Amino acid sequence: MRAQFRERIFPKALLIALCAGALLGSLACDGENTTSPPTPPTPSQAAFDEALWRDPPMEYRPYVRWWWPGGNVDPEELKRELRLLQSAGFGGVEIFPLLFGLSPDEIEKNPAVRTVGTPEFFEKVRIAAEEARALGMGWDILLGSGWPPGGPFVSTSEKQLLMSSMDITGPALYHGVIPPPEPPTYIERVNAVMDTVGAFDPEAKLVAVTAARVADGSSQPPALDSFTDITGALRDGVLTWEVPEGEWKVFAFYENRTNHASVGAAFPGSWKEALVPDSLDAAGAGELIKGYGDPMLGALGGLKPGSIFVDSYEMVAELPWTSSFLDRFKNEKGYDLAPYLPLVFRERGESKYTTILLEMMGQRLEPVYVSSEIGPRIREDYEEVRSEMFLEGTVIPLRDWAHRNGLTLRMQAHGGWADYLDAYGMVDIPESEGLFAGGSYDFLKMASSGAHTAGHRLVSQETFVALADPHGLTLEDFYLLAGRSLSAGINRIIYHGFPYVLVRENGAYWHPVGGDEGTVRPGPLSFASRISEDHPVWPRFPEFNRYLARLSYAMSLGEHRADVAWLQPEWHVPDRVIANAKGFPSEQGESAVSLALKRAGFVYDRVSRNGLTSARIEGDRFSIGSAEYRGLLITDLDAASPELMASIESLAEAGIPIVVLGKLPERATGFADYEERDATVRAIAGRLGSVVSFVEDENEVGRALRMKGVRAFIEPADGRPMPFAVERRGDGDRDIVLLFNESNESRTEMLALASPAKKCKVLNPQTGEEIHPATLTVGSGSGVSSLEVTIAPHRSLVLVSER
Repeated sequence: MRAQFRERIFPKALLIALCAGALLGSLACDGENTTSPPTPPTPSQAAFDEALWRDPPMEYRPYVRWWWPGGNVDPEELKRELRLLQSAGFGGVEIFPLLFGLSPDEIEKNPAVRTVGTPEFFEKVRIAAEEARALGMGWDILLGSGWPPGGPFVSTSEKQLLMSSMDITGPALYHGVIPPPEPPTYIERVNAVMDTVGAFDPEAKLVAVTAARVADGSSQPPALDSFTDITGALRDGVLTWEVPEGEWKVFAFYENRTNHASVGAAFPGSWKEALVPDSLDAAGAGELIKGYGDPMLGALGGLKPGSIFVDSYEMVAELPWTSSFLDRFKNEKGYDLAPYLPLVFRERGESKYTTILLEMMGQRLEPVYVSSEIGPRIREDYEEVRSEMFLEGTVIPLRDWAHRNGLTLRMQAHGGWADYLDAYGMVDIPESEGLFAGGSYDFLKMASSGAHTAGHRLVSQETFVALADPHGLTLEDFYLLAGRSLSAGINRIIYHGFPYVLVRENGAYWHPVGGDEGTVRPGPLSFASRISEDHPVWPRFPEFNRYLARLSYAMSLGEHRADVAWLQPEWHVPDRVIANAKGFPSEQGESAVSLALKRAGFVYDRVSRNGLTSARIEGDRFSIGSAEYRGLLITDLDAASPELMASIESLAEAGIPIVVLGKLPERATGFADYEERDATVRAIAGRLGSVVSFVEDENEVGRALRMKGVRAFIEPADGRPMPFAVERRGDGDRDIVLLFNESNESRTEMLALASPAKKCKVLNPQTGEEIHPATLTVGSGSGVSSLEVTIAPHRSLVLVSER
């Protein structure tokens, strides 16, 4: 019988299609680690070496995502492609098997496509790994096939909580059935975007029956009060309940499986069988390890990858859930969540594939029901517990398994259920991407900031996204996007991506995300570059990749040095699409606050609420994890825990400069004892009012920090806005500074150092040679105090100074 395939459309591409139509014309174009991580082979902590700068080792060269059409690859072709990539200046590959880009007939005629996870597939991986080792190249591998990780071996699959309701008027005695579970409406919407959710799971388990009085049925959303758990009034499926006076809603909550499958998975069998595991229960991660990770390592023997890679989490659920959630919640928060469950649900469910449409339009997921001021508090508690369970159920088990096997874990934490910054910090190599949130500078800083506070040296990025035309990026586009990434703290570029060379039945080259009609595809348009021998820029890649390698080498040494910690007030950042069919405008999608900090010459990190709560004061600076800062910026902080506010107050008392955009919070997060906790937050905010600086305009944050005494390491000598993006690392008295010109014009600037340097060199990553500035000022202490630099459009320079 012919296999049945339904077209699977990835939301990113759908949004791109929307942009290409109506929108395009208007858009400018902590858990404790129980095992020690392996010592990464790269990068070295040695001092800056000019010989290595001029000719960086393979480990500093960019990597490339190497798409395989499942297991339908030839060993000799694998070897040829590795040699080809090495000659083009690539230092490593990431093996990423998937079945997109092939027609149903081609998949049926080539059974090797659907062999991921079999001994035959791992043998091909072993051959590629041997060749990579012989060539001195690194190699990583995806955990499984497609995204998010899953597989046919998963039985502890992703769960959700469903809510059904009925209306009752009291006073009365209700004796009857409860509302049955119903398929969530998000399933149809998600599958209209991408066919990734299987049939509705009818094996729904009752979790609770509750009731709430309708306080205002005319409001939108409806307002409820008098929440009560009436599960005990249910006997043999019949509810007997004395309904108080008024209009009431009776809710029935059910747990079932989402039947969410990995996108593009090329495992044996139907795609519906490659289920996504329960990310809030460590048993789910255990099945990924037992079903795929351990067999892979066993088959490869001593040929271990450098990193296990986990692609972006794009989850679906009516309400993300796991069977132990209620018990865990009560232990953590001290009260029963069950009566208040109606307040936790959001309209349209919680799917990446539908919420992005709202966030693109500046809207947010609205609650299904509200209740005075307690609704947001209940939801905050739910999100906090969910975040902890995601870290403990997915991130930590996968990381610890990697460490036990001498590997590192590279992960795109965005899209998951945990605080993005906390999750990035828990993995060895946090990875960002160029499509989520438009690949804006603000978003790129999230992954690098997580790495900096956690003390991780490598930060990677899925880079060079091309919308619509997979060969559309020009050489200048490559320089601009790479410079933006490196100046945001990324130091391992991963091209997205290189498809295995396969000629399809129609004579076209295979491209998994090309949007070709008639194929199993992630959407109607391409959302990635096709890095191939016929790419117009291919002849320039050896030179360009040497340029990237030099910058990656410089930006991997020592420790990161930032001036300002900018508090991230929420657990996530909104996703959005930024159209680039007309090219990449300078600083596209970057926030006014980020631009203001850059114009002041500051290097900043985003820090999480958990991170700032644990800040340590060290003289005139403060530390969060492994990172050290001189000033704190707070924006959009509508609510905060008393513990976070107490930490902020401690910094203020120690003389740490603090700038607040807008105002400080007037209430605490969470529900338990909220009146007392609110009073504590207001009292601290009141005391802080006389010691922190308040600004109302985003453009003023840089000036306000400078007035409080925070000074950038390097800034224009005449006090004008800094025209370059600055990234800084160093060790001891040596500072290594990257200066990036994102503009379309060459810029010359006289720059002043905060303190004179004994030695100062300006290095050109294009040639590897030293540049001798036209003007170099020597201060009274015979040290360099200022220098003039000229940087071409979209290019970078590196400054190495010794104090």
